[in-house]
Amino acid sequence: MQLHYRGATYEPANNAVEGWEGEVIGKYRGVPVRQHQFRNVPNQPIDLRLKYRGAWVK
Repeated sequence: MQLHYRGATYEPANNAVEGWEGEVIGKYRGVPVRQHQFRNVPNQPIDLRLKYRGAWVK
């Protein structure tokens, strides 16, 4: 599937991350809050070509 944003076409990244709920770390408004843990978290791509309002930043 191709997506479009302001004239640029790109493919969506499918970064499915496997995770599970860990131990209870507290309560918020009477509901237990659990710590979420993830494995195999992919690295974010780094693009050094930055653009701000039409001007390239180096």
